[in-house]
Amino acid sequence: MKQTDYVILGLLSEEPLTGYQIKRIIDVRFRFFWNESYGQLYPSLKALCGAGYVKETDADAAQPRAQKAYRLTPQGFEALRGWLALPVEKESMRFEILLKMYFSHLTDPDVMLEHVKKFQAAHEQDLKVLDAFDAELRAIEDDDPAHPTIRRVVDFGRKANGAYLDWCRETTEFLESRWRK
Repeated sequence: MKQTDYVILGLLSEEPLTGYQIKRIIDVRFRFFWNESYGQLYPSLKALCGAGYVKETDADAAQPRAQKAYRLTPQGFEALRGWLALPVEKESMRFEILLKMYFSHLTDPDVMLEHVKKFQAAHEQDLKVLDAFDAELRAIEDDDPAHPTIRRVVDFGRKANGAYLDWCRETTEFLESRWRK
């Protein structure tokens, strides 16, 4: 199975969802470390149904555009638990900003400075959202066993974005001192 399949199984372990709802949750909750397209989700949902890991269920008929909803089967839950026990694969990083920085001696200095400023603004916004997520989770006083581990994910995102912002400040100073002489 693909990692997309496990994302779907994990979300369906929380509650039955439509494909649209799954995509929306990924885009909101996971956007700092994961993404999936509809072109990945819907074929995976179909394959998971075919394999017996997920079952179609009736969507909320009260919704104006009732869609297929999906729920996790016991077999799907066991597949998810099996994946959780496997070693973590090596993460892959692709930062276009770093690739452009590598070759930035070939362009106008202001071009690279503008790229760094946009990168910085995006990560400042991400940090604000993560701070809000963290505050929301801290304010909820319940016994949900997922909340402490979710806070660890949010903490990673906050620290990673903090490191990106440190790099942006240092790189801006470097570029301005080097190219503005």
